[in-house]
Amino acid sequence: MKRRTSLNRIATFVAQAAVIGVLLVVWEAMAGGFGLEFKTLDPVFFSRPSLVASDLYSGLLKGEFTRDFLFTIQTSMWGLVLGIISGIMIGFLFAYLPWLNRLFEPLMVAFNSLPRPALAPVLVLILGLGMASKIVLSWSIVFFIVFYNTYAGILSVDPDLLKVAKIMGSNRFQIFRHVIMPSVFSWVFAALRVSVAFALVGAVVGEFVGSTQGLGYQMEAARGVLNSNRVYSILLILMMIGVVLTEISKAIERRLLRWRPPAPGI
Repeated sequence: MKRRTSLNRIATFVAQAAVIGVLLVVWEAMAGGFGLEFKTLDPVFFSRPSLVASDLYSGLLKGEFTRDFLFTIQTSMWGLVLGIISGIMIGFLFAYLPWLNRLFEPLMVAFNSLPRPALAPVLVLILGLGMASKIVLSWSIVFFIVFYNTYAGILSVDPDLLKVAKIMGSNRFQIFRHVIMPSVFSWVFAALRVSVAFALVGAVVGEFVGSTQGLGYQMEAARGVLNSNRVYSILLILMMIGVVLTEISKAIERRLLRWRPPAPGI
């Protein structure tokens, strides 16, 4: 059984690599690569995988991405951590204090409905071009994702489980620890996988609007001079950051929720 599972994973990985390889070859050919004269895609705007790889290698070798990479990672991670902590805390408050939910629900809905790119110029105006405005923008996205998942997780606890726990003599702390928290953790970690990507989105959007450093700032500068190779290099870096952070969050989820039975296959 284990050997079959391993073979399935290897086959899936090979198939995924093959799909990516075919897409890259088609992209290279359509942009005039491999010595082909015809160009379906203009390399000025779409670049080519070979040119992007060359620019990425050169930039990494010269350390041209290091400063901006660290800035973007710091802002997105601060936004992610603060958004998770505040989202969980406020989610619990709203669930246990219904009057608080009724009082602030219109404001929460209004702020959550606000497009974050529209909020970015205001934050830059108030907090400046530094890290603070990007952290707040990143936080504003993550907070609402975690908040609503936490709130929904508490409300979704099976009332029958609460009744059984009370009948068995569990006090409020034991019910909170053994019944409510496992349910909430499942919802929070479901939000975490999404929040990781959106924290990065918030940081980069803030850098687009106004910044003096960061991968978004460098991408905007490259776009201004039509340096498509650098634009796609940064896109690739951002993609890899998102993938790595998502895999880390999934590993943490598997570790902390190892008690949860695996989902049945479809």
